Amino acid sequence: MNFSSLRLALQSLSRSNGGLFATMLLVTVGQIGLWLVFPAIDNENHLLECLQALFLALACIVHGQKAWTEPDRDSLRFLIHAGLSALMFGFLLRELEIREMGESYAWNVLEKTLRVLELLVLLRLLVFFVPRARAVFANVRAIFGMRVTIITLIGGLFMVAGWPFDKKVIHALPEMYSELLEEVFELDGYLLLFLAAMADTAMAARIKLRLPKAR
Repeated sequence: MNFSSLRLALQSLSRSNGGLFATMLLVTVGQIGLWLVFPAIDNENHLLECLQALFLALACIVHGQKAWTEPDRDSLRFLIHAGLSALMFGFLLRELEIREMGESYAWNVLEKTLRVLELLVLLRLLVFFVPRARAVFANVRAIFGMRVTIITLIGGLFMVAGWPFDKKVIHALPEMYSELLEEVFELDGYLLLFLAAMADTAMAARIKLRLPKAR
């Protein structure tokens, strides 16, 4: 299977509710099954966390590539992909914890540099968004009807579902199960964020956010 056929398969999967459900069920069962055999996979910087970082990086790259190649910078499609790419980049920095990768001070400098870069990107997006805010809000129903938005929101819900296990809110649940479920929900959520990036946004390309002409 070459790259083009893989991309088409992922795009097709993102259009299928049944396919998404089956994929998430398979991935969830697969994670738990692997954990039963290899209990260390939910440890820090182990298999599940590495896969989480991979899916976030892929989501960031796909959204970024779609924004970069969008010829009309005044289209809603550009804003959606640029905004989600920046959001995925922020999630990725949170997940990686670069300063913990080594004892060298360079890791700390690298993380701070990337966070400054993230802040600059967000500020640039804010400057781009503000004069177009009215046009964006006028199309809010269309935005929330797009698969890229729906799948992204569902992915966000999976991430939120992992929070009680991360904070050990359910005291009756053994710690090892809390740690596993936190990683499982987060990986499921990040996979959905990646699949959302593969969703078709042709409809958003037809929605223009042009600035009103100066009188």
